[in-house]
Order: sequence, then C-alpha cells, then structure tokens
Amino acid sequence: MNNWAIVPVKHLNCSKSRLSDVLSAQDRQDLIRNLLLRTLNMLTESEFIENIIVISKDDSVLRLAANQGVSIVKEDSHSDLNSALHQATLVTMSLGATGLLILPADLPLLVKRDVEKMIVVKDSDRVVMIVPDQHGVGTNALFVRPPGMLRYQFGQGSLKAHKKEANRLKAELYICRLPNVEFDIDDPEDLRRLKHMALHTQQEVQGHG
Repeated sequence: MNNWAIVPVKHLNCSKSRLSDVLSAQDRQDLIRNLLLRTLNMLTESEFIENIIVISKDDSVLRLAANQGVSIVKEDSHSDLNSALHQATLVTMSLGATGLLILPADLPLLVKRDVEKMIVVKDSDRVVMIVPDQHGVGTNALFVRPPGMLRYQFGQGSLKAHKKEANRLKAELYICRLPNVEFDIDDPEDLRRLKHMALHTQQEVQGHG
C-alpha cells in the first residue's frame, strides 16, 4: 500500500471571497491557514496515508506546508483545479503511489476516522470512491486507484461527472456519505453553522463538567 493524498489550495488572495461580508481579507487568510494545518494533521496521523502533497500557486501556502514536513508542488501559473490535480498526480505516480486521495483543505470537522473511511483497502485494481458535497451535486473528496486512471471533473455537477468517468473506466465505484467531509466553509451560513456547532459542543462539555 502506497497511498498518497493531494491537498490543493488556492492563492490566499483569492480564497473564500464569499466570506468577504463577514471576514476581513486577513481573517479569511488566517482561516484557510488554520484549516489547512488541521487537514494536514489529520492526514499525517492516518496510517492509511503514506505521503502528502500540497499544490498551490501561493508561495506562503507552500512554505507553511513544507514546514509541516509534507511535499509541495508549485502549481502552473495558468492552470485550473483539474489541471493542477493532474500536475500533482503525475508527481505521485513518479514516486510510486498506488492509490490517491484528493482532499480539500477547508474541512473543519474532519477527523482521522473519516480519512480511513475514504481509503478503499479492498483488493481491486480499479477503484473510485467519491464523497459528495453537502448539496449532493459536487465532489468533496475523491479516492482513485491507480493514480492517473481518472480524468478529474471538479466543477459544477462534478459528482455526476465523476460517476460517469468511473463507469467509463469500468472501475469499482463507491459513493460514501461522510457528514464531516461533506461540510466545508464556502459562505457565511456555513460559518454560522460551524460557530453554532462549536458553541453546542462547548455547552455539552461544560454540562458534563
């Protein structure tokens, strides 16, 4: 088993623009940094992930990732998400990866157990595991074995597109609903929900104290 994880990160100046009404530019950048560090910690702690790559156009993101001991790839200047993931995938393939998990950086509820559930350990040569987004139309995480088999289809309606791609490849397809992975921070309502959950958890802890 040689499973790698790829974590793509936008340039911090372009990240979370839909939160601009409730967070300053500095606060949005701090949010992404903290979420990235949390995601990298979860991946590092998992015994199912051998190596991690962070790909970004942002040098400050790459320095942060390198300081955490993970591999980094500078994204080509004019690439989009799918081509950036393809670029990072080629690196993992050259280094002997046999399975590949694509995971965003902004998952505030992610726990190590979620990572393990996304890795298909069943002995099969061609596997695609998709975790949908909270709306059931996008893709929040993707596991592919072998790396490079699947053409990435991230964007509008990517769940359906990735399923179609898996069927084209005659791969063993799994759809896994994981609430912690489905929930990401995209708009002010997501941020309010996260704060509400944190407050509820705090009250539960105090109630049991």
